[in-house]
Amino acid sequence: MSVLSVVRIILVFLLAVLIAVVLGTIVQTQINLADLQAIDTPISFDERLRTTGRDLLSFTPLMTILVGASFLCALPVAELASRILKPMRVLVYFLAGAVGIWVAFQAVDWYAPPPVFIAATRDWPGTLAIMAAVGIGSALFGLITRPKTRRGLRVLG
Repeated sequence: MSVLSVVRIILVFLLAVLIAVVLGTIVQTQINLADLQAIDTPISFDERLRTTGRDLLSFTPLMTILVGASFLCALPVAELASRILKPMRVLVYFLAGAVGIWVAFQAVDWYAPPPVFIAATRDWPGTLAIMAAVGIGSALFGLITRPKTRRGLRVLG
């Protein structure tokens, strides 16, 4: 593997983490705001945008650590599984990212203070929404790093 290939993979990894973090943070913020609205707290569109912006600045470091650590574990597993399940490469990566962040949430909740460390993961709908957001970043990694297809007649594999 050439140095250029390694640099390319690292850059794609960072892009996938960035997209997963931004999407996951936005989803987490919107779930928390929806929970506040469910208890009759008025939230205007401007407040929603301001809160999302603040969370992108304040929650992003924690989310980056969680997503980065989960991707470091999940993406190599996804690569191995995608070699067997070639036609489903993007789906395999999506599921690997989603399951990876769920495992990260479980690990954080194990060591965090009693209620729940990340409020949006209190219920399954919130957890699944964040898993889907992170899965999109992981699927993007799988899509961009897809090996080139070989053309022509292949007799033995």
